[in-house]
Amino acid sequence: MEIKTILKSSIIVLFYFLITACGQNDCRFGIDIAADQLRLADTINDNNKTYYLYTRTTGWTDKIVFFELYDKKPEFDPCTYQPDIKKLYMIDYDDFPEYPERKYVEKMILQPDQPEKLKIIYTTDKTKGVENVYDVKFTR
Repeated sequence: MEIKTILKSSIIVLFYFLITACGQNDCRFGIDIAADQLRLADTINDNNKTYYLYTRTTGWTDKIVFFELYDKKPEFDPCTYQPDIKKLYMIDYDDFPEYPERKYVEKMILQPDQPEKLKIIYTTDKTKGVENVYDVKFTR
C-alpha cells in the first residue's frame, strides 16, 4: 500500500513540474493550443503603404481557410497565433455561395478605402484561377 501511495505522489509531483516548467512564451508540453496555421501569402504597396495578406487555416478536422489583411507587419504569438496588432480585414475563403461546387480564386483585389477591403473574384475554370488557396496573390 505504501508503494502505491509513493508512486501516486511521484506522478502528481512530476505532472506539476511539467505544467509549471514552461516559460511564459512556451507552449504547454510542446503542443500548440491553437490548431491554426499561418502563412504570409503576399504583400502589396498601395499609396506608399504596405499591406500584408496572410492565410489562416483553422480547425482540427474540418479545415477552414481565412484571408487576413494587415496594414503593418504583424508578429504572432508562437502558441496561440494571435497577432500583436488588429486585423484590417478578414474573410473566409468559402464565404461566397455563388460557386457551391469547386471554386478557384481568379482575383484577389485590395480595396483599402472600401468596407470590403479584400474582394475575391471566383471562377470554376481551373485554368483561369488559382487551384491551391495557399498560392493566392494580390491581383496587380
